[in-house]
Formats: sequence, C-alpha cells, structure tokens
Amino acid sequence: MSLKSATKKYIPKILFDAVRGKFKPVLPPYQPPVSSLGFAPHDAFGLKETKAVPVSTVAPFHNSIGDISTGQVTQNYLSAVGIPSYSTSFWDSSQETIVIGGGEIIGFGSHGWGPIKRKFLPRGNHILNAIGYDIGSGSAKDLDVLKDYRYVSVRDELIAEQLGKYCEQIAIVPCPATLQYGIPLEVIKALPRFEFLRSLEESDYVVIHRHPKMEMVAQRLRKQNVPLVVVDMQAHAKHPWDTAKNDFIVPTGLHSPEIIQGLVNSAHAVMTVSLHLAIFAIGASKPFSAISDETPQSAKVRRYLRRARLERMLGDQRDDLLSLAYDNKDLLLDASKREREKTLCHLQSVAQAI
Repeated sequence: MSLKSATKKYIPKILFDAVRGKFKPVLPPYQPPVSSLGFAPHDAFGLKETKAVPVSTVAPFHNSIGDISTGQVTQNYLSAVGIPSYSTSFWDSSQETIVIGGGEIIGFGSHGWGPIKRKFLPRGNHILNAIGYDIGSGSAKDLDVLKDYRYVSVRDELIAEQLGKYCEQIAIVPCPATLQYGIPLEVIKALPRFEFLRSLEESDYVVIHRHPKMEMVAQRLRKQNVPLVVVDMQAHAKHPWDTAKNDFIVPTGLHSPEIIQGLVNSAHAVMTVSLHLAIFAIGASKPFSAISDETPQSAKVRRYLRRARLERMLGDQRDDLLSLAYDNKDLLLDASKREREKTLCHLQSVAQAI
C-alpha cells in the first residue's frame, strides 16, 4: 500500500485535506477594537456576549504578586460557587457587571499611571473588590459612579471614610489574598529550575521582602546565621538588591503567588515592606513584622494592619524585627483566624452581588 493510499485510509478526510492545503478552517472575522476601551478578551473569538463575569485588576499587565493573587483568589472562589469569570483590566469596561480590584487601582492623579486608574471606575452596576485608593484624589464627578455600584468594599477605615461621601454602604474587609493557597515546600523544591531551594528545611529560614529598606535587616540576620529567602513582590519596581556580596537565596523573575505563599507557609518568620507579603503571612498565621516609616507605601500597610488589629507588628528597620514578629505571635493567631473568616464572608458577598 502506498503512503498516499495509507494516508487516505487511516487519516480522516478533514486532516488529509488540511495536509494538502485544501481545508481552511472557518474562523470568525477579526475586528480590532477602535480604541483600547470597551474591548473584552472574548471579543477576539467573535463572541460579543458572555455569561462569564470579568474580574478587572492590573494583573494582566503589571507583575505585582499582590494584584495577581487578588484576581486569582477571587476567580477561584467564583468558580467554586459556580460563577464563571475571566481575567481582564481597565480596557474592558462595557460589561454589565464587573468585579473591580482589589489593589490600589482607584485614584485620579495626573502623573504616572494616574490617568489609567480613572478607567478602572466605569459607570454601571459593578462591584468594588476590597480596593485600595489614592487618599484625597478624585472629585465628586469622578466618584459619583459609586452610588450605582452593587457592592462597594475597601480594605481600611480611612478609605471607607473618603468614599462614604459618594456611597451609602461600604464594607471594610480584608484582601482576598488572605486566602491565597501555597504549594508545599517539598513540591517547590522538586519543580524544574527550583533546585537551588533544596537546602531549605521546614521552619528553618526567614522570608524577606526584596526592598532596599530590608537590606540592613538582612545583613543583621545573616550575621546571626539565619538562612534568608528574598522574594520579589513587586518585580515591576526593579528594587535593587546586592546579591554578589551576600549569601542569600534570591528566586528571580518569580510571578507565582502559589510559590511565594508556599515559601511563606514553611518559613520561620516573614519580614516585609510589602503589604501583600504581610497579608500572605497573616493568612498563614506566620510570625511577621513590617517596616513603618513616613512613606505612602508604609501608610497603606499601617492602615491595613490597624484595621486587622495588628499594628503592633510595625517597627523601624533598626529594630530587632525577628523578635518583634515572635513577641506578637499569639496576637497573630487570633487575627489570622478572624481575617480568614472575614475574607470568606466578603467573597460570599461578592458572589451574591453578582
């Protein structure tokens, strides 16, 4: 039997015709969006309507672990309760109901990505998902859209006070990332390209945030022979970290909340400038401390921890932050349980509002 005869006999005609170039699949015509706004990902498939709910965050274009985690946990919960969803961002503003945030995506500055933030707040019956907010920005015209939203939730009291002028009911809730799941340490060490973590042992290392303010803390801990794993929660910021002179384990280019949460779950303690690394620690009931100073980043962390009744976890970079973490271990255990329960209630409210 010739190759041609065998091909015809054993390969379906549609595949045979495709090999010969006679078969052309029927695809919906592609029509690029006129502008970046009002374009949903499912439009690329020629589908103008969908029953799936958009979850709008900066995660599709901004590799911040906290934003990726927030969107991921929200979508996982919606899926678990039978609500299909998809990941999108500010350009997808024409859907009937959008779950917006969390993250500090609400703000109206005129510089940087301030003009983009405006586009995260479209008119409609939408849902604000434990969002952050550039305190003091925005006019009545900008924020008046909130009065029509189905459910508005923010992550601290000051944001609630600011937005309360434009919305009658505001829920003050933890970030969904509190329920981030983590890959077990033994599995992480077996993953391709993670062989360098094989020296880690359960509860035998400290996770520390890659940030210039943490380098002094890291140097002191290394003098005490404490193994350190440096995690980059904000790769977009390109925070400098001098690894050449120090014996640190620094996973680079890591954009996986599951892996970072897994490293947190198995750590001895956590030290951070990042809000979401603190949130990962809270969710895991893991002793942690955070640096407090006069920057907007620190103010955001301080407000969140005050709401969670964990403000005692804040310290100066010259303090013994490891002792601070352990001195408040019992306080954290109660707060962790409370935060996880509140987060679950919040996600239930999001689902009900949909």
